[in-house]
Amino acid sequence: MYLLMFIMMMLTINSFFIMMNHPLAITLLIIIQTLMICIMTGSISYSFWFSYILFLIFLGGMLVLFIYITSLASNEMFQLPMKTMIINFLMSTIIILIMNNIYNYMLSFHLHKNDSFMNKIINITMENNNLNQLYNYPNFILTIITITYLLITLIIIVKITSFQEGPLRQSNS
Repeated sequence: MYLLMFIMMMLTINSFFIMMNHPLAITLLIIIQTLMICIMTGSISYSFWFSYILFLIFLGGMLVLFIYITSLASNEMFQLPMKTMIINFLMSTIIILIMNNIYNYMLSFHLHKNDSFMNKIINITMENNNLNQLYNYPNFILTIITITYLLITLIIIVKITSFQEGPLRQSNS
């Protein structure tokens, strides 16, 4: 049920992408979309570590894009088209209610069959425990090498960056 609600919220956020024309609003929507995806993958998998790492990587990339966009974009105010957003919100609410009724009907239909629906859900959840094997004995060496490589790359990039050039955004003072 929660998975269906997250999917519907993600579809609503996707429809908001069409209405936004300011880069900072689009950045905020991408961060919210990433958070939704991370919550979904965390609820499906055995642990939340993978989704936590995924969110941190996306957030780091979005911070870099945010800095770049704020240095290039002018300081224009962005306005939300309220009429379109209210219509979009109402349509999303109606779709969520309809999907909720369909889900409840399908759940009651599947519970009366011989092959139980809940056993299928449990099997799907148990099959996703393979992520745990990524950080166990044979594969943890590859993870440590990747972490070390990224750390060394970060240190080299910081050392290469020239402090005399200053920030991306030029001050007009």
